[in-house]
Amino acid sequence: MVNFVLGLLCGFMATIWYLVFDFSFDFDHGFSVNVVIAAATLMATAIHFDSVRKQRKDRLWEINKDSLLKLSKAISDSVEMTGKLADSHFNQEQGIPNYVNTDGSGEIHAHFKEVLSDSLYVYKPLLSPELISAIEDYQTTQKKIEEAWEENELSTFVAYDEQWAAQKKLQEVVASFIKQVSGV
Repeated sequence: MVNFVLGLLCGFMATIWYLVFDFSFDFDHGFSVNVVIAAATLMATAIHFDSVRKQRKDRLWEINKDSLLKLSKAISDSVEMTGKLADSHFNQEQGIPNYVNTDGSGEIHAHFKEVLSDSLYVYKPLLSPELISAIEDYQTTQKKIEEAWEENELSTFVAYDEQWAAQKKLQEVVASFIKQVSGV
């Protein structure tokens, strides 16, 4: 609405200035009309290219929407469950009664790995290099955490805490990409 009002005001001012200069300098009206037609053609071309660019962005969002929202949901579920598992193991290590519900953690993490794999191998051509790199970095970090835990270099709580931090980092990249692609 603001752009429309500003455009209207600028057009009105340009018309007034044209009339002032026309009365003062007696312009050639044929040339003036040609200049106005050329300017209108340039504006129409700019609007068309902007519309094509927006349509391309909208198509990209429509193509990616389901996979990105599925990835975002899987990350959110996994972050929540990893936080609960970290809390549960912290309570166990400290001798605090554990009332944290971690039922279904295996299924949630398996689903998360499956969605990551799909994103990396199925939807890779549709994703940005930053998002692909973030997913690969997460998988590398996850492997290092698992290896360190298996070799007893990390306690279970520390392993879950590091996994949670890596998942939060990936979640931020995915959220940023979703905002960028969706136009929000």
